[in-house]
Amino acid sequence: MVDVDQQHELSDDPVSAFTTAEELTATQTFPSRRAALEAERSRPTKRERVVMRPTRDGRSAKAAARAERAAKPPRRTRAPRPVRTQGHRWGVHTVVMLALAAFFGTAALPAYATTGEGSTVGAARTALAVQTLTGGGVTQVVARDGLDIQESPQALDSTTNTTVSPTVQALAVQLMGAVAAGRLVGSTPNHIPEIANLAEGRAVPGCGIDYRVLQAISVALDNFNQVGVSDINRRCTGQIEGAGTESAHYADGGGHALDFYLLNGSPLTGGDAKSVQLIKILDPIVPDGTGLGQIGCRSSMDLTNFKPFDDTCNHLHIDFLKSDGPALRYG
Repeated sequence: MVDVDQQHELSDDPVSAFTTAEELTATQTFPSRRAALEAERSRPTKRERVVMRPTRDGRSAKAAARAERAAKPPRRTRAPRPVRTQGHRWGVHTVVMLALAAFFGTAALPAYATTGEGSTVGAARTALAVQTLTGGGVTQVVARDGLDIQESPQALDSTTNTTVSPTVQALAVQLMGAVAAGRLVGSTPNHIPEIANLAEGRAVPGCGIDYRVLQAISVALDNFNQVGVSDINRRCTGQIEGAGTESAHYADGGGHALDFYLLNGSPLTGGDAKSVQLIKILDPIVPDGTGLGQIGCRSSMDLTNFKPFDDTCNHLHIDFLKSDGPALRYG
């Protein structure tokens, strides 16, 4: 809307209002249309001042808009994204752990994996550099970095202890490397998990393994490309067979005996060529009084430390329950 302020001037005399020159010109009669147009053009024009003012409604709308803008809360600023330092840290830790796992897995693989059958003390023994020297009732372990570790025979016995000694764990890690490479295999029931527990540093009640059993497996791996183990600790698998609870597989915590059933893909009878080969390798280094099964499955042998006894001809049984020494003599 536009308000036009115009002051209307009224004459005091109505008569004179219609007798002025302007009024007379407005009411004059002309002979022609052209004469009327000429008279209209010659008449002086009256200028009027037009003032445009905003209406009250317009001013009110603008004021309301300003008030509304003032009443609105300030726009929130977006906080910067936090730096994912924790996730980055976990990513670095994951890479480090994978690198360590690859290192130990590689270090645990024997160096003779592709060289056929090796010697009694294979290159893998040097790679792991766990050498056992017995004497005076104390077992000394020499690590590859030159540090000497003194451990008692009792500490090496994981069949009754609640902790796993560093020496036992190191050897179990080596054996699990052979498992990963397919060189050490189990059977049914599977006793490989008993070795895995020790490699992880876990002493599981009823699932321990005599340190000498682990050493015998390691020696077999030093000399054969593939080794199969069918029995270790029967307490762990719930087996009661053969000699029952008096068996070295079960007695005194279990895990003091070992059954080989496969060497380089060939099944064992305790009297076959590969069984005889392993017996000859182990006899000079096992403690005196170590049990040896399958006496009736082979020809007579001249043995130094093994004490043979009768057993079924479908495996090769090695028994350390009544052995005199805490470890094999090699390295």
